[in-house]
Amino acid sequence: MANLLPPHLMDYENVERRRHPAIYREAKSSAQLGPVRLDELFLNQLLKTSAASRYMELEQTFGELRDELRAVRTLTADWDSYDAPPPTATAVESADRALDVLRSLNAKPSAVLPAADGGVGICFVEEQRYAHLEFANDGDVWVLMYGPTGPPESWQLRSNDTDSISEGWTRISGYLQS
Repeated sequence: MANLLPPHLMDYENVERRRHPAIYREAKSSAQLGPVRLDELFLNQLLKTSAASRYMELEQTFGELRDELRAVRTLTADWDSYDAPPPTATAVESADRALDVLRSLNAKPSAVLPAADGGVGICFVEEQRYAHLEFANDGDVWVLMYGPTGPPESWQLRSNDTDSISEGWTRISGYLQS
């Protein structure tokens, strides 16, 4: 028996199912869903918004970096089994101040690690490029940058004040972005 309906009307039942899924029991109707809870609606929206927020991302990152710095503070002599000295309180405090400066510049370090020759390093990794600020036990601050092309670069910052750290970050950021 031939179908006498034109092709655009042949799928009428499925079209109606898609238009009214609650009638065909394929989805709950608004009456079956219950009252809308505004607190859940706002909480879900807040969670969605904060997940995509650069501010929240930075706050979480810097919370983790401060935890890493606290762990570095507890190291003792020979922490790496190669006679490495532990970071001094001066090096740890300098790294802590530098984290404050980097946070104000919206920089996102990758890690805070102890230095094998004593001190603390704040590391940055971007694809195949690496850079770090190293706060030595003697109070010096060094910057090291290297990647797959070109020679490594290293220089000493004049101090560990806000301006020097900012200048160091400017060069590091430019290198990591290039």
